[in-house]
Amino acid sequence: MKTLIFLLVSLSFFTSIPLYAQSYKNKGKRASLVEVKKVKFFNIAEKTNTIGRLVAINPTIISSKINEEILKIHFKIGDNVKKNDELFKLNSKNIVRNIKRISAELKYEQQTLDLLKKQLSLRTSKSLNAINLRNQNIITQDNLDNVNILLLQNQQQIAQRKYNIRKLKIGLDENKDNLSFSKIKSPVNGNIITIEAQIGAVTNKGEVLASIVGNGSNEIETDLRSDLASKVTIGSNVEIFHNNSSYSGKVRGIVNLENIRTGTRKLRISLNEILPKNLNTSGTRFSLYIPVGESKLRLLIPKDALVPRGKQQVVYIFVNGMAKQNFIQTGVSVGNKIEILKGLNEGQLVIVKGNENLRPNQAIKIKRNKKK
Repeated sequence: MKTLIFLLVSLSFFTSIPLYAQSYKNKGKRASLVEVKKVKFFNIAEKTNTIGRLVAINPTIISSKINEEILKIHFKIGDNVKKNDELFKLNSKNIVRNIKRISAELKYEQQTLDLLKKQLSLRTSKSLNAINLRNQNIITQDNLDNVNILLLQNQQQIAQRKYNIRKLKIGLDENKDNLSFSKIKSPVNGNIITIEAQIGAVTNKGEVLASIVGNGSNEIETDLRSDLASKVTIGSNVEIFHNNSSYSGKVRGIVNLENIRTGTRKLRISLNEILPKNLNTSGTRFSLYIPVGESKLRLLIPKDALVPRGKQQVVYIFVNGMAKQNFIQTGVSVGNKIEILKGLNEGQLVIVKGNENLRPNQAIKIKRNKKK
């Protein structure tokens, strides 16, 4: 009986070995999904990495146009404001009083002018009658002259009232402007970088109250070694990074003066786009990749394709459904790409995702992006 049981167990064991081997073989053939990029030549210059900071260019100065007490300050340094937002409120009581007083004087002068015009009509008629009487020798010349003198006086009074009305209207318009100036508004969309006013202080006409950096009125400043700065071309494209976000800009200018202490020169980089509000603040630091020297063809791959293998540099390429391991030699770093000096050819498909746990000659399949 024991012999029979032993034979049955042995038979079961030997029968299961081929099945297990077949299962393992099939499992090994299962292809891993990967993403690939073509190895390409790019006409670019070598780039140097440096740190730059955001600086304001031509900030908008907010000043007072009247002499009045500051009643309210609606924003603080660092706040973002929109065009026509009220920044400061000044005392307007005296201005309102002036407007009421001038309006009353203007009304009085207009009423007086109307009466003088009626008087002028009567005196003009009286003068014509006096001329007729003088022609008939009924009155003397002195009587006629007295009538004409009164007529001239009346005309002079009318001229004076017209002058007074014009002057009062100018004063009224000025005070109406001053009333609008009592609410100081932002002329631009931007960020407040300084406030030089205090509630309760009396501001004078022309006194600076605040300054605002308008959106898009920033650029990046960096210090670069003089030997590198001399190789930078004005107008060349600059890659700009902050954390995981990237932006673009151009070299606007290079200061032609070396800092003797540090051996550097300043570069000014204009932005091609408006930064997000959280970054649009003077002093924000950015990582910059600035082209240095002349452009030349360089064979580049994404840095994601690199797989650490100790001191050696390795990438995997897609060849007939398999992952082939290539040892490479790298050159300069260009943003999120790196130059390949040896080990790859243009047009090869290098694996950039799914390469972390690959083995040489492992079956792989290219992941296709679904079309929306």
